[in-house]
Amino acid sequence: MVKVCDIVERIKDVISKDYPDGKVLDKNVAYELGVSPSSLAVKKSRNLIAYDELTMFCIRRKINTNWLFFGIGDMEMDYAKKGL
Repeated sequence: MVKVCDIVERIKDVISKDYPDGKVLDKNVAYELGVSPSSLAVKKSRNLIAYDELTMFCIRRKINTNWLFFGIGDMEMDYAKKGL
């Protein structure tokens, strides 16, 4: 079963390089996904997956959806590794 809290942690891994101290909070993840922090908190507590927002995040950041949702494979999409 996919857990939203695991997805949020993977997103934190992706965006941590954008923060000088490397500390990424849930509110930073919410900003990246284009939702309010309270909306993200509700989704986490109810384990509701925001597929649209997560898919758009993957497209913007060239992240492999299998890695984001399941932790399977490489983090980056194959075309991102080739520099396309």
